[in-house]
Amino acid sequence: MKKFYVFVIAVLGLSSCAQEVERKTFVNVGNPLVRDNYTADPAPMVASDGRLYVFCGHDECFEDKPGYEGKYGFNITEWLCYSTEDMHEWTDHGVAMKPTDFNWSVGEAWASQVVEADGRYWFYVSTQCGDPNCKAIGVAVADSPAGPYVDAIGRPLIVDDMTPNGPRGWWNDFDPTVMIDDDGTPWLCWGNGTCFLVRLNKNMTELDGEIKVLPMENYVEGPWLYKRDGRYYNVYASMGQGRETISYAMAPSVEGPWTYMGELTGMGDDSFTIHPGVIDYKGKSYLFYHNSTLSLDGYGPATGRRSICVDEMFYNPDGTIRPVLQTKAGVSLKGWSGYVNTPAEGVPASTNVPVKEYPCVDGQGRATFRVSADDAHDVVVDICGRKYPMTRGEDGMWMATTDPLVVGFHYYFIEVDGARFVDPATETFYGCGMMAGGIEIPEPAEDAAYYTFDKSVPHGQVRECQYWSDIEQSMRRCFVYTPAEYEKGRRRYPVLYLQHGMGEDERGWHQQGMMANILDNQIAAGKCEPMIVVMDYGNCGHIIGSVPGETHASFGASFTPILIREIIPFIEGTFRVKADREHRAMAGLSWGGHQTFVTTLANLDKFAWIGAFSGAIFLAPGTDLRTIYDGVFADADRFNGDVHLLFMGMGSEENFGTEKLSAALSEIGIDNVYYESPGTHHEWLTWRRCLNEFLPLLFK
Repeated sequence: MKKFYVFVIAVLGLSSCAQEVERKTFVNVGNPLVRDNYTADPAPMVASDGRLYVFCGHDECFEDKPGYEGKYGFNITEWLCYSTEDMHEWTDHGVAMKPTDFNWSVGEAWASQVVEADGRYWFYVSTQCGDPNCKAIGVAVADSPAGPYVDAIGRPLIVDDMTPNGPRGWWNDFDPTVMIDDDGTPWLCWGNGTCFLVRLNKNMTELDGEIKVLPMENYVEGPWLYKRDGRYYNVYASMGQGRETISYAMAPSVEGPWTYMGELTGMGDDSFTIHPGVIDYKGKSYLFYHNSTLSLDGYGPATGRRSICVDEMFYNPDGTIRPVLQTKAGVSLKGWSGYVNTPAEGVPASTNVPVKEYPCVDGQGRATFRVSADDAHDVVVDICGRKYPMTRGEDGMWMATTDPLVVGFHYYFIEVDGARFVDPATETFYGCGMMAGGIEIPEPAEDAAYYTFDKSVPHGQVRECQYWSDIEQSMRRCFVYTPAEYEKGRRRYPVLYLQHGMGEDERGWHQQGMMANILDNQIAAGKCEPMIVVMDYGNCGHIIGSVPGETHASFGASFTPILIREIIPFIEGTFRVKADREHRAMAGLSWGGHQTFVTTLANLDKFAWIGAFSGAIFLAPGTDLRTIYDGVFADADRFNGDVHLLFMGMGSEENFGTEKLSAALSEIGIDNVYYESPGTHHEWLTWRRCLNEFLPLLFK
């Protein structure tokens, strides 16, 4: 096995003599992370110096001892320390501490964790005390993350007679984890078979309350307690089918109630045990664990000769955690691009269902699709009408890679022998008049920031509402966004009625358009007024012409009376809104832009703010604008006095005529704002950008 070393010279004081210090470094080439030692029970910690440190036990092998104490491992005689600044190059700091550094310990070591408090580093360990069956928890302290650590109190912090015997009896006091809450309160959690919790004094060395038992479903050992975005998590070793897996629970308070959320991983490869360590570092989340796959110094893998590993971990918007696949690539720069199980063709699309590798997107914006169709003769992927033939590989899977695609969201389908299907690996979206697959070709993070979920800002709610329509004699549905502050007072808010386009429905703006993120981010930054946004079905969810006898004039025309006579009264009777034209706006994309013009220009007593994004407003050459929409543009002064904003936008690659309409309206004195999204077509990225430009202009 290749080892990487860097030699540095340390100059001490003003001495003319230099002391040569060997400091080993190594490059992360995948899992296992450390390849020159057997390592177990990883405990990551981000220190105030900005580095990520990982502490772990050193599983050692001794031929002269039998069973697990000998060549099979489970024989930790010291704790090691490693650190990194980039997850790629790591520094080996050597031994951080030994159990014999506690004069009361008989030398056996198990899991540990280090936390920083008040500028010092506190090392909580599990070791053996007195009776061979008595496990204990000790605490040591150091002034720097890598040590040296010394016993902080000269005695165990937790011993066996302090905890009631659970299913595992004398193995109770085992595997400590420490979390410091937002108010500075430290909490110690530990246990094998039983999960214990106690509040610590802020001096980190004394208990500050009674020891409690946390009921954790399927709990075995190795808890990892932490808080993230206001939610409490306990990630721990649980029992799978004969070996340990990693599960987790969530709670609104550190003391509960705790809700079991399921397994995060399967069993560790060739390992009976598995031990989690969770950390956020430089914008990414990581799960550390161990398996038993490393061969070293003549010893092959064994259940007690363990090796630490790391894979990236992802949270869903509701705070739940996506299942984590244990990979060989890990988070090494070689073969890793920051996503779980990265295929060679790129990174999994953000629109994939959980843990699916394909479709994936490479750095050129090309998408690779991979599907199973055993008896098929002809398989193609259809992306917005552009079809790419798929080729069957030796493994029987069909694959195709596209040309570079435009950034943003695209609908797509899989066609198998002429029949159209939705790829089961993608989330589904209503578009093209039916449920469709979707793929997001990512922009650079800085360009996408305005529609990206930002954990640091308050977030509003998008509610699904149902109401009865007397006009249609049926139930209808709308989605309503309320700002984060809505629940905290009795303030009334202005309303934006926001419409989808042809072949889409009321889900479009929330799912494909990411409007909630745009609103949350703008409101938090003070860029737009807090408002309520209503997204209803525009009666144009099919492709025009699908209904016999349908015309452009009739397509979706039934929506206007429903909006005026039913939707607006429903919203104003249900939500705290300002029910006057000065605080009512309407906007829509494509055919929704057409509906916006038809509805608002005929009802200026109800709307003062108007927006059309790639609006389907087609006029014959030579049309006198003063005559359209019942002559609403004939009196420019009156129109400009009534309408506080007429906004029109489109993508630069659309050729939709919006720019010409804006210029023509300006020529007859109609005030309007024109926006052009650079480089985009008739697509959701254009409309996200239009909404982002439109919102700051409303209700001023």
